[in-house]
Amino acid sequence: MMEMTLADFLSLPDAVKVRYIRDFAILYSQQFSREDLDAYCRLADACRFLHRQPGGANVMSQLLRHRMALNFFVQPSSRTFMSFNTAQAYLGMNRMSVRDVNISSISKGESLVDSVRTFISYVDLVVMRHSDENAGAAAFWTAMQAHRRLRIEEQDRPVPIISGGSGSQQHPTQALLDIYTLDKALEPIGGIDGKSFMLVGDLARGRTVRSLSYLMKNYRGVQLFFAAPERYQMRADLLEFLDRNEISWQMIGSISEAIDVVDAVYMTRIQDEYDHLATGKHVPATKEFVFTMNHLRRMKQTACLLHPLPKRDEIDPEVDYVEDPRVMYWRQERNGMWMRVAIIAKLFKVDGAILDAYESDEM
Repeated sequence: MMEMTLADFLSLPDAVKVRYIRDFAILYSQQFSREDLDAYCRLADACRFLHRQPGGANVMSQLLRHRMALNFFVQPSSRTFMSFNTAQAYLGMNRMSVRDVNISSISKGESLVDSVRTFISYVDLVVMRHSDENAGAAAFWTAMQAHRRLRIEEQDRPVPIISGGSGSQQHPTQALLDIYTLDKALEPIGGIDGKSFMLVGDLARGRTVRSLSYLMKNYRGVQLFFAAPERYQMRADLLEFLDRNEISWQMIGSISEAIDVVDAVYMTRIQDEYDHLATGKHVPATKEFVFTMNHLRRMKQTACLLHPLPKRDEIDPEVDYVEDPRVMYWRQERNGMWMRVAIIAKLFKVDGAILDAYESDEM
């Protein structure tokens, strides 16, 4: 149990929270070292390879067939929900879901803490997507305080909590799959070290770009270009983090300013669901921040185009169907499922069994 109140835990800086979280949960990008990221990428490759081999899918499906997962998604999601649901199925987990607070006791005024305490009485894993940036941390604190423990590798551990997106601040599993995609795409030219990346769109409220930027502390010689209208530019807290970690960054006023020099472009949509003055109409992307066929023609032949999805008008529809291996966002989406298999496997300490089977099949 944690010897502090929920309020005290939530008041801690994220960098301090991760000391308590350790490998019990996945809540913040700041949790991960370079060694962690390399291990996750190798494990995701192993899961992908093993699942395609005769008998390999069966091996994986036996690993967690005695475990139950809950996908608690009270914020809209399709890709992340399906990705986790499929990953859990590949590992043999039983699955339940809550996707509407109106059919849960939260609609009656039950606190999130009490709801999570109820959930972990029944399930062995909670994957959460929530509009409150503190929801994942509150769920972790609850799991740590609860008496129920799982026996994993001769150790009593709390029921693990995974953030599937938390407010406008963090989306750590998306960042892990983005690193996996970049690692594979840039492998022929030496990997992520020493590369330049352009992040485009709503950077102020885009939890995917924030989480990915945090992970860049683990790579050498990286340069970031932030392309956004002034009102959507990256927040000061993230820029201060980059400065503390000596990561080069530059704000620019259009995609065109850096398209010729970057090694990857990461597009995002305007996050107008967070706008309290929203009228119900989507805010369109301005032309300086719409990726076009002309940008694709100018982009390096070794570069790649990513998007966490869903997208709207920030990428020219013609780009979707062009036969160009640099357009990677649909492969990026598929990579997410394999990375989430790896994430769950490591939480439950069955990654060794997957790697052993993988190495055996490789020989």
